[in-house]
Amino acid sequence: MEPMGQDQPSPGTVTAAHCPWCSAELPGAPSASCPTCGATLVEPDASVPGVNALDAEAISRSARLMAPIRRSRLLSWITGEDDSEDEAPAPPGSLAPPPPDVRREMARLELQAEYANLQAEAESIVSQAEAEARAASRRAEAARAAGAEPPAEPEPAEAEPSPEPAADDAGSPTKPD
Repeated sequence: MEPMGQDQPSPGTVTAAHCPWCSAELPGAPSASCPTCGATLVEPDASVPGVNALDAEAISRSARLMAPIRRSRLLSWITGEDDSEDEAPAPPGSLAPPPPDVRREMARLELQAEYANLQAEAESIVSQAEAEARAASRRAEAARAAGAEPPAEPEPAEAEPSPEPAADDAGSPTKPD
């Protein structure tokens, strides 16, 4: 009984060989390469280390040169294995503040960046105001074209000082007489 889904060749038929790379049908005579795609069909007799054979010398060389795997400091602390003697202390002065000329340059760059940000923000505010003005003028033109009265535009609110009672020198408000 033959398995389902698989075609079994009948005993009297001969199947043609196919290229494993391009699946083209190969001619009856054995050849070293596929005539369609040019893929190599026959493995070379000589072994080429690193390509079709292991290079024992390279394996032993890498095993000798391989450094031990460093554990994380947290894991070393938990397990009690201390390898801190491998770490060199920081050289003196490495954590000192930068010299005055470097600090001056850092401050200059910071001010320059802040100025650029403020300038971009000001340009954004101006362009937004211009866009709002154009939109308001378009609405007014559309209202005039329709024959209706243009919508009242909101006037900018100006801060007016609120009347406060005058205070005397003692800091208490004055009382009316």
